[in-house]
Amino acid sequence: MTDGELVRRVVAGETAAYGELARRWFRRILAMCQSRVCSSDADDLAQDVFLRGYARLSTLSNPEQFGSWLRGIAHNICVDWCRDRVRQKQAMGTEHRHAALADITEGLCGTLAEDERAIVIQQVAAIPEDLREVVLLRYYENLTYDEMAQWLGVARATVNERLAKARALLRIRLAKLRSDI
Repeated sequence: MTDGELVRRVVAGETAAYGELARRWFRRILAMCQSRVCSSDADDLAQDVFLRGYARLSTLSNPEQFGSWLRGIAHNICVDWCRDRVRQKQAMGTEHRHAALADITEGLCGTLAEDERAIVIQQVAAIPEDLREVVLLRYYENLTYDEMAQWLGVARATVNERLAKARALLRIRLAKLRSDI
């Protein structure tokens, strides 16, 4: 069953169909939120995306575009969250440390020791958002290049380029850390 068919069912009153949509899209939305906020709040933000999506589902003009519509909601929620964090930091005068992205270590880090994983996670969190997002989609969501391109709305070559840049940047950062030890 397509996303569009599920959306139409939900709008028609079959609310259980939204659970299937959420199962299909949660990991991608979570990866997107993690790439943008790099904190333990990403899970809460992803859940907010689905709550807001459910509440506004009847406004979706093209049910077949559910994924990109949901991505837009996620983008807005993450932007709002970041804006709020900046205000909080300014008001409190303290720095907020970003939590580790522990869920990606299995695919990205494999058999590294716990302390090495923490270093890799810290370096992933420090790379630019567009590069971090493809790393998360590839190693957390296990998406193919074609799936990532479709999800991000870019060409496959762009995904390939971003992932290559991310890997190269991570290699450089990790090599620098090793040489500093």
